[in-house]
Amino acid sequence: MKPLSSLHDSRINATNILVEMTIGEYSELAADITKKNVFQRRRVGSSKTVYSLLKQDLLRECVIPPVVLALTSASTEFDEQNIDSFPDHLAANKDHLVILDGLQRTYTILDLIADQQRVGDGESLSRVMNNKIRVEFYVGLNRIGILYRMLTLNTGQTPMSLRQQIEILYLDYIESGVEGVELIRETDDRPATQINQYNFKDVVEGFNAYLDRDELPIEKSDILENIASLEKLSKENQSKDLFKAYIKSWHGFVNNISSICGSARLGDDYLDINSAPFGKTALQVFKKPQAMSGFGAAVGKMIDFGMIIDFDDLDKTIAKIDIEDPEAFLEEINRSLEWIKLNTKKIGNAQRSYFQYFFRDLINKDGDSFANPLSSASTALRKYQSQNF
Repeated sequence: MKPLSSLHDSRINATNILVEMTIGEYSELAADITKKNVFQRRRVGSSKTVYSLLKQDLLRECVIPPVVLALTSASTEFDEQNIDSFPDHLAANKDHLVILDGLQRTYTILDLIADQQRVGDGESLSRVMNNKIRVEFYVGLNRIGILYRMLTLNTGQTPMSLRQQIEILYLDYIESGVEGVELIRETDDRPATQINQYNFKDVVEGFNAYLDRDELPIEKSDILENIASLEKLSKENQSKDLFKAYIKSWHGFVNNISSICGSARLGDDYLDINSAPFGKTALQVFKKPQAMSGFGAAVGKMIDFGMIIDFDDLDKTIAKIDIEDPEAFLEEINRSLEWIKLNTKKIGNAQRSYFQYFFRDLINKDGDSFANPLSSASTALRKYQSQNF
């Protein structure tokens, strides 16, 4: 492995290091990346012919475009003035690598090695393993910067969705948690029943809504349209972790609303009329993905409008939320969501939009419903109706 050059990417405040290495060296790194990161995109099935040709080219020692990787975190800071030390830095932090560009080329390389091992062609295998390729590594950039670079690099026919890329970048939080918050993945096969437990995919959906300023699920065709907003976000997050801040604020809201409502539940009189409410308790209402997406989109829009400075400012607002009659609030928000269920076709999307209006009213310091969930539950429905009916 030989570092060739180092360039500073001022756009995302990161160092890009160009390295020359053998295919054998790269395959060791790549195998770990594709095995450990469960969200890393799978191979593209529709391009077998193209990648079969690439295999043949690699056997002929062709030069392929550089693969681009990034270190999502590091135990020590890299000295960009001493690029010769990069191999040691990489070895110490290789568990935090993600592939930004060249994933299908990587699968092709791994397949080619497996093919040569299977047929027992030692001479051909040795030639392939010793063939050299160039690899770019981004070091020292924040995760929003990585996300921005992933979007700009990933412009082929089969782009990953923004959500997939967020999942890849923030996967390590499943293992470490966020200050008492536990994130649970679908494969864990257990529900997020405790107040501090959230489904990782739901949190990602909410954070996606924050980045996109839109509570509705993102369409693949819209991915590149997000770059303008990501440009601003990459600057905003130079000194802080937005994903972590988002989770802390959301959990702070859930904690506060749970504390205020206490043991309050929908009463029997209400349940006699509606036996299948959106949520019988405050936790059942707000620990759903529709609420998380509405929260994310609302916070993003309020920051853009200048109504909120940042997540620290949001946390101060959340602390002011209060409810005089928790049961009346639960009835009001369930009545609103019941109306949406009965009068809309895309119920899930409509619920997300309702929660976006709810949270915008709730955290709008200049509004009549500021810090008042009962009033916000009512005004949110009226705003949804005025915009859609």
